[in-house]
Amino acid sequence: MTDKKAIIFDLGGTLLHLDYPFIAKHLLEHGIEVSEESFFRSVSCVNYKLEHVLKSQPTSTDASRWSIYFQYLLEEFHAPFNYESFINDVLRPRHQSHNLWNYVLPGTTELLKELKKQYRLAMISNSDGRAEEKTIQYNLREYLEFVIDSQFVGVEKPNKKIFEIALNQLQLKPSECFYIGDIYSIDVVGARASGITPVLLNKADNHHYDCLSISKLSDIHSLL
Repeated sequence: MTDKKAIIFDLGGTLLHLDYPFIAKHLLEHGIEVSEESFFRSVSCVNYKLEHVLKSQPTSTDASRWSIYFQYLLEEFHAPFNYESFINDVLRPRHQSHNLWNYVLPGTTELLKELKKQYRLAMISNSDGRAEEKTIQYNLREYLEFVIDSQFVGVEKPNKKIFEIALNQLQLKPSECFYIGDIYSIDVVGARASGITPVLLNKADNHHYDCLSISKLSDIHSLL
């Protein structure tokens, strides 16, 4: 039984996932068929590849890494077309109109409802000002005490200050909180720097990290 009192979540890649139906549809138009399971394993592999970018460019932001992220993803599928054109003509317009992280995996809201009975739940997201709007749109907001969007607080993960803002709102010690996210150098490094216990959501489950790791969100039960 854990002594944790709160679970703080990342948004994109943790509660809201990359738009598999939209991307898979466009890949299929080019003869590439990708199952949902394979797609999200590839996303986790991209997160791993992104580590060297984060280490070599420590001052980079989510926005500046955007194109690199999707280039890595298309490489995973060996896409036989111009990556830059696909990113700029297909993915970027979709992201601007809908936000590409808009896919709720089955069981997510049920899990949050269950966890809320025993734990305080909140969110920290590196976002563009739409994080809270998205939690409302996809029926996640009612389970969260608050949503911290980097756009509004002027600091991004992995800077420990954004985690300290959450701790201040919760009025809890770092040791009383879990933080669950999907990118090691952003989520684990940042949470750990603030003293919060990090949990990495790693769907590929083929890379070993020096932190608690789960392959699906519901596995959090094994840590509680």
